[in-house]
Amino acid sequence: MINTLINITYIGEHIGLKHLGETFVYLALITSFLAFLGYIIFNINKKAIWKSSARYLYIAHVLSVIGASAILFIILNGRYYEFSYVWEHTASYLQLKFIISAFWAGQEGSFLLWVLLEGLLGIAVLISSRKNESYILPVVSIGQFMLTTMLLGTKIGSFILGKSPFILMREQEVNAGADFFKDPNYLQQIFDGNGINPLLENIWMVTHPPLLFLGYSAAIIPFAYAIMALWKGDFNSWLKPAFPWTLFSIITLGGGILLGGAWAYESLTFGGFWAWDPVENASLMPWLFILAGFHMMILNKKRQHSYALSFLFIILGYIFVVYASYLTRSGVLGSTSVHAFGNNGLSAQMVSIMAITFGFSIYLYLRNIRNFPGATKDRFMSREFWMYLGALVLVLSSFQIFATTSIPVFNKIFGSEIAPPAETVAFYNKWQLPFGMLVVFLIGGSLVLRYGKNDEKELNKRFWIVFISTILVFIVEFFVFNITGWAFLAFMFFITFALVSSLSVLFFNKWNNKFFANSFSHLGFSIFLLGVLVAFSNSQIISSNTSKYDLGDENSNRQNQVLVKGQAQQLGNYWVVYDSLRQDKNYLHYTVNFFREKNDKEPEFSIHPDINVNSRMGNVYNPSTYHSITKDVFTFITYANIDADIQGKKFDKSFEGDIKIGDTVKLKTANLIFRDLKLVGKKDSMDIKNIRIDASFDVYVNGDSVSSISASYIINDGQKEFADAEVNGGEYLLRFNNISSTPNKISLLIIEKRLEYIVIKSTVFPWISFILIGGFIMFAGLFVSLWRHIKDIRD
Repeated sequence: MINTLINITYIGEHIGLKHLGETFVYLALITSFLAFLGYIIFNINKKAIWKSSARYLYIAHVLSVIGASAILFIILNGRYYEFSYVWEHTASYLQLKFIISAFWAGQEGSFLLWVLLEGLLGIAVLISSRKNESYILPVVSIGQFMLTTMLLGTKIGSFILGKSPFILMREQEVNAGADFFKDPNYLQQIFDGNGINPLLENIWMVTHPPLLFLGYSAAIIPFAYAIMALWKGDFNSWLKPAFPWTLFSIITLGGGILLGGAWAYESLTFGGFWAWDPVENASLMPWLFILAGFHMMILNKKRQHSYALSFLFIILGYIFVVYASYLTRSGVLGSTSVHAFGNNGLSAQMVSIMAITFGFSIYLYLRNIRNFPGATKDRFMSREFWMYLGALVLVLSSFQIFATTSIPVFNKIFGSEIAPPAETVAFYNKWQLPFGMLVVFLIGGSLVLRYGKNDEKELNKRFWIVFISTILVFIVEFFVFNITGWAFLAFMFFITFALVSSLSVLFFNKWNNKFFANSFSHLGFSIFLLGVLVAFSNSQIISSNTSKYDLGDENSNRQNQVLVKGQAQQLGNYWVVYDSLRQDKNYLHYTVNFFREKNDKEPEFSIHPDINVNSRMGNVYNPSTYHSITKDVFTFITYANIDADIQGKKFDKSFEGDIKIGDTVKLKTANLIFRDLKLVGKKDSMDIKNIRIDASFDVYVNGDSVSSISASYIINDGQKEFADAEVNGGEYLLRFNNISSTPNKISLLIIEKRLEYIVIKSTVFPWISFILIGGFIMFAGLFVSLWRHIKDIRD
């Protein structure tokens, strides 16, 4: 298509798709605000026309968002590089699955994904909860309106409202007046895009961000129910419909966090799934608040108290979702996070959205705080009291994470220069370990107790059964897991207490499936924490360098192993061999075999670490992990001769030059002394077109003469030929390259057989499978609970 703009007729631009995408965004903005107004007017005058109009406007909004999303995918998949977003995040080599990842690789696309998912959840509310539609949808609609403003890219004076995914490269302010874009046919000079960050070229990044954003999107629904209850002054009727949505938010946001951990473990080389990075923390904070709010909602339902805290925690859960977006996207984190986006001028807009959301919700909360049902006094030995304490511990944990993660924000606000902790992981682990202990202790205690008054005789019986079982299981764990240190041992004991208590719920209730959700969710959480404790407090680096090649410093030699192709080296209890290399486009795939015994013919297992070669953004070293029930062997390449591996080089030039008889040539593993030069054949019958000259050398290794070799320069029927000599069993090839006009002097070429090797770091994580098993059981319990709450509403 030809586009005429600023007096230049541009050739090849897909300007129609640009206008269509922008039109969809503006339609989404307008219809979301009109839907909000329609519902508000209906709630005032109760005329059905306003409700039905608002409903259709909201549907139109969602259809517009779907349209904008479709256009973005079309231009990404088509590699239309005139679009700035497409050029920044795609390239011709990307597979379809990574084009999908490119959709949310940048700020504009991830905001659009958020708007899309949140909009679709609004449709789900519209279908499933017509009774509360007029209160829930205005909250969702105004949330959609504020998020959609982040996609506008409209300049108002010196202020830019949002950033459009459909802006052209030549429209970017940084490209204003560039000579390149004065060429009407500039697209013919753009051969490829910049490409996606190679760290995102991973299957986990196809699944992790959508699930995380689904969790962010879901957080607005329980928030909307809380706002509805505060607006109406009805503090009980919201609980039943809000329960499944709160659980859905816990499941999706928690699942997104865990998939992010899986991505980090499977794709990054720090050897873990959680590094307390500020962006990781940003997603954890709202999850902890929503989880605490959910438990407070249970107390609302069971005991008709703690309303103030349930409303506060659910509201803060959504506020922290918005705050997480601010932390990630404003650039305020700077170099403190490897995941955050850079500053793009949208900070003020995000602060405004956060302030409006926080201000309105806190206003409603404070307006109702005196009207919440009066608190009833709980017995100390009751489940509800221990649940109450557990929820408070979750919130305190979140506030500690908030206080430290937000140091760059505080510095910006107050002009201070507080430094974030230097040893981030150690700092957070030190603070969060006591919170973790308290949480699992309170889980265990609350599950032994019952709601309300507990019969003392029955309680003593349950307690002693659980306590003795805990001690027995703990003794077994002590010998199996080899945990050391009083703090870790105490944590393991409390985890075991929670684990046994979770199972006791089913035992004491005769395996009634009514209690499966409660038992499984807490059982899974306990096993998950046990896996974290055992795997990361007891991990062992097994790749100490035992080869003859020095890596330069003590730390590198202590943690890395040099593997020469075909040569076995010991790693812990294994013998390891670098077996082969396979190149697939920009990937180098290495195969490393692990044997139980040195002379075994078949490996116990093989791993395949690879390198994503990316000259633009830097090479990415992807680890490979052997998984078993009892341990993972986590391995990645710390060094490889990438250029030579790509070229498939077998030899390197070691020496080239002229030498005379008596000269010494020094090689890495041997010395050569040029001893003699001899013409083969009789001089009187010599044919100038058929000559052979032998050059003899003595080979010395470590000062000792080990052999004599000869290399020959041959002219056969006027054609040059060479008879090369091998040194050290083929480690070097020596070639008599040419004769010299100077007597007793020749031109010599020595090529060295390239040492094909890699350097690896390998770590054993014992019983890390408990993390996966525990996570699966926990989410199974949560899904059962979700199903029961949905069934309860339908019934």
